[in-house]
Amino acid sequence: MKTAHLTLVYVSAILALPGCNSEPKVAESVAPIPIKTEPPKPKIRFPKPEHVKGIYLTAWSAGSKSRLDKAIGLVKRTEINSIVIDIRDAGHVYVKTGIPLAKAAKAETVGILDPKGLMAKLEKRGVYPIARIACFRDKFVPVTNPELAVNKTTGGVWKDGGGYAWLDPYNRKNWDYIGEIVDFALDMGFPEIQLDYVRFPSEGRADTQLFPGKKGWPAETKPAQVVSEFAKFIGERVRAKNAVYSADIFGIISSSTSDQGIGQELESIAEPFDLICPMVYPSHFAKGEYGIKNPNASPYEVVLKSLRDYAKRLPNMKLRPWLQDFSLGVTYGEAEVRAQIKAAREVGYNEYLVWNGKNIYTEAAYKP
Repeated sequence: MKTAHLTLVYVSAILALPGCNSEPKVAESVAPIPIKTEPPKPKIRFPKPEHVKGIYLTAWSAGSKSRLDKAIGLVKRTEINSIVIDIRDAGHVYVKTGIPLAKAAKAETVGILDPKGLMAKLEKRGVYPIARIACFRDKFVPVTNPELAVNKTTGGVWKDGGGYAWLDPYNRKNWDYIGEIVDFALDMGFPEIQLDYVRFPSEGRADTQLFPGKKGWPAETKPAQVVSEFAKFIGERVRAKNAVYSADIFGIISSSTSDQGIGQELESIAEPFDLICPMVYPSHFAKGEYGIKNPNASPYEVVLKSLRDYAKRLPNMKLRPWLQDFSLGVTYGEAEVRAQIKAAREVGYNEYLVWNGKNIYTEAAYKP
């Protein structure tokens, strides 16, 4: 009996320990461990083609159903896969933005009445759209805000040989204004911003120009530095939206080590951009350039030599040249357009853009 008594005492002691209970326990349910899954990647609205091959449209053409459909038809039937569309040019803002300075200057010359509809249509048809935004040439803001403009040394707003006024590239308020237009284009959904007129004025006498904003910069600042800083400023906005950043530049600057007096020194203007688009239109080269008697009549030779200069000076830079599909002194057709594309390809550039101010393109020049 003594042994039984000890056993009873031992069991009672065990049951008295903290956490022990004589009642049977029911197993508690354990919540399943959640399996981590990657969130679905957002759909890319406008996938970038492997090689962009584009045509240019004015805002009026892009805003016209018949003209836009004609351009989209060209995309459907040929190797063309992209369209460059004017959002701002010569001060005209072609979409209703509500930007105060644009409204006050009456710069909103609306050519695209339904921007959402335009972008939806391009998306549906698989077209890669590029927003062209011309920067400093402006016929509106200088009228209402002459302090923002390039002035004459004798007083008043300066105008170039074509009668256009210019925003002062030194004035950072102009940078903000152009930046607002860039933001609007990005919000429209454009996957690429292409700046044009990223420079000082070239048409007219430089010794008659006065830049009011220059006093805010160190005296030794060169125009090329101003253009480069402006390009970097806009680039921050573009890259914040994960968009591509490109710029149109003069074709001739590849054969010059100066900035041509307009702030476009090749290496410094190229550096802020993802790619540059030199305008190597044969009609824009002077007779005798590159040793060619008439560059306009020799599209293959002049484009080949110009782009070879670009490849030599910017071996690691992506280029997408602007080519010519218009006649200016020499009739251009299938053979002349194809010759330029061939020259670009032989240098190693498989992308190109084609300009025709009337938006009429030679379909036979482009591969089916």
